[in-house]
Amino acid sequence: MQFLLSTGQVAHDLGIPEPRLNDLIRRGKIDPLPPVVAGRRLWSAEHVEAARRALAEAPSQSTDAEATR
Repeated sequence: MQFLLSTGQVAHDLGIPEPRLNDLIRRGKIDPLPPVVAGRRLWSAEHVEAARRALAEAPSQSTDAEATR
């Protein structure tokens, strides 16, 4: 049996705010993208690992803010 997590649970496990995780989703940085069921994303272990990789490859938010100055 496979356990599925909500976006909030995944963000908590990754140690980032949920909006940061949603930003990675919007920018297409997470592949494969978790499916949406009844309006909610359901994350499997494979999807969590994809998010972890995307987070490792993405610049930090402070770096993004400094680049726009």
